[in-house]
Amino acid sequence: MDKRVAILTGGGDVPGLNMCLKSLVYRLIDLGYEPIGARKGWEGLIRYNPLDPSTYGDNFLELTKNLVRPIDRTPGSFLHSSFIDPRNLPSQRVPEFLRQKGTETQDLTAHIQEVVQRLGYKALIVIGDDETLQYAAHLSRQGVPVVVIPKTIHNNIHGSDYTLGFSTGLARGVAFIHELRALAGSREQLIVVETFAAKSGYSTLLMGLLSGADRVIIPEVPYDPQRLAQLLLQDKRQTPANYAVVLVTDGAGVQPEKMAQYSQMIANETSARRAPVSFLNGEVAERSQLVGSGMVAAVLLSQLTHEAVLHQELTYLLRAGTPDGQDLLGALNFAFTAAQLVHQGEFGRMAAFVQNRMWTHVDLELAVQGVKQVDIGAWYEPDQYRPKLNLIWSVENL
Repeated sequence: MDKRVAILTGGGDVPGLNMCLKSLVYRLIDLGYEPIGARKGWEGLIRYNPLDPSTYGDNFLELTKNLVRPIDRTPGSFLHSSFIDPRNLPSQRVPEFLRQKGTETQDLTAHIQEVVQRLGYKALIVIGDDETLQYAAHLSRQGVPVVVIPKTIHNNIHGSDYTLGFSTGLARGVAFIHELRALAGSREQLIVVETFAAKSGYSTLLMGLLSGADRVIIPEVPYDPQRLAQLLLQDKRQTPANYAVVLVTDGAGVQPEKMAQYSQMIANETSARRAPVSFLNGEVAERSQLVGSGMVAAVLLSQLTHEAVLHQELTYLLRAGTPDGQDLLGALNFAFTAAQLVHQGEFGRMAAFVQNRMWTHVDLELAVQGVKQVDIGAWYEPDQYRPKLNLIWSVENL
């Protein structure tokens, strides 16, 4: 039983994820282990009832080389994923056999610990974003043998200069923006390109720099809609094709002192479309509220400029692409590093890429010190809403 190793994925999908899963399974088997996939992230561990063996097949999958052989050719997560925090799970999402009456949320950490122990796992390998790794670190502190792989298109996890999916997401974003330019130019319009739902504007800032976008709005710097409109109209007039492009990180907000001026305008225009705009308070909001920043910016710009404004979301398009060479190599190397950590019995660690050390591993606690934020002084011009030209992907800037 001590040869069994559980693997799960949590958070948003990224290019290269299935390549990482495949490489991990191959390497673990070659080292003499039996890899087991937990379905749908933490939910697989939560929904398994040790007293009811019939629940095993719905939540766990024996991973063989033949089973995972073709999965690197498809996007998404072969094991599926979820966005939950088992420390604070709403009661309606708690399985009936664990549900406690009269409680709104429950902490299911003790149950997960019991499952890992009962199933005899030598280790739990977690491939996930910052929120997934936060809970993995919590489990590690409780004594669960955990190894993690950083997987997020945002590249915002401390301890690693690169995270799985970042390279492909960046390249696809730049390519899509270039394609959208043709449409904006033919219509002579402003275009708002909405990127990821994120607490950090780092990846959007890089995308804006490499695509030559006119302005970039990030969560770290709440914006003044009137100022943004003036800058974009200026950009539009100075462009031969008479158009301008602004990137908006989903999660960016209007300056708090300006909200009273624009709140009714936003509410009127968005009420028939989708999510309310309660997150637009100039602060980083919870995941459930990180929606609609690009749409709101488009509404405000249209009202302030009296022009039609194109609005295009890229989020899922960036996550569903074929991984590029960097993410294929990253998937392979992250997998080999994680498998080696398990083999050596080194737990509470994160596989990492550090430019001056190349492929290595770091203390998991380093990875969960909050997401990396944009260094405004070094990378951004807040009065102009655009990246500085010295922003590059290097160890000095991360």
